[in-house]
Amino acid sequence: MESRTVGILGGGQLGRMVQEAASRLNISLTILDEPTDSPAKQINSLQSHLQGSFKDPIKIRELANSVDVITVEIEHVDTTVLAELEAAGRSIQPTPATIRLIQDKYLQKQHLAKFGIPLADSLDCPDQEAIEKAGRNYVVRSADDLKDARSKLAPGVPLYAERWAKFDRELAVMVVRSVTGEVRSYPVVETVHKNSVCHLVFAPAQIGRGLKGTSDESFSTSIQEHARKVAENAISSLSGAGVFGVEMFLMED
Repeated sequence: MESRTVGILGGGQLGRMVQEAASRLNISLTILDEPTDSPAKQINSLQSHLQGSFKDPIKIRELANSVDVITVEIEHVDTTVLAELEAAGRSIQPTPATIRLIQDKYLQKQHLAKFGIPLADSLDCPDQEAIEKAGRNYVVRSADDLKDARSKLAPGVPLYAERWAKFDRELAVMVVRSVTGEVRSYPVVETVHKNSVCHLVFAPAQIGRGLKGTSDESFSTSIQEHARKVAENAISSLSGAGVFGVEMFLMED
């Protein structure tokens, strides 16, 4: 089996999971991250790993010169330098354009809406007046605190408001996209969050158990099939290869 080297920007827990899988596929990884003991580096202490910020253009270029393909384990990277490397013929997966979409949530929503992906209503809020027009049932602070909130949250940074979604539970689907655009998905899981942090994951998803008015297995199957279809359609709209986590709400209705 041909061995290739993949460079990863970021060495956190997701990078560690990639490292574990790569070793079984004869794929060498080079991790670019600041800590020498980052989670991904702990289980494979190759001297080829780079120490430095995965946002540093110089370090990213150094990584590009030593690997066959570059990918990311976190979206908070410099897409400008990645686009320059792509234009120079380097393989960046997924593409810098896709990473940029993932970084900008409002841009992402506009993109997905073009492909019929079901989304919560959202509203661009470039200024104080736009936030006030959003009204109730959007995820913004109270009217008295709006001006103060905007100045503290993101001075000079674009914001958007999203309508509050009254959901029954949260679902997630892992989707794999190839360089040729083929997509495959894993079974649906259910996630339980505490204080905005994932606390539990049920696999398979517990759909039909405790959901209002139903315990029907066929209903559960239908929901899971629909969730996988939505996730696959969303990832099909992107460019480049990768493994993507698609999170969604199962609404009460």
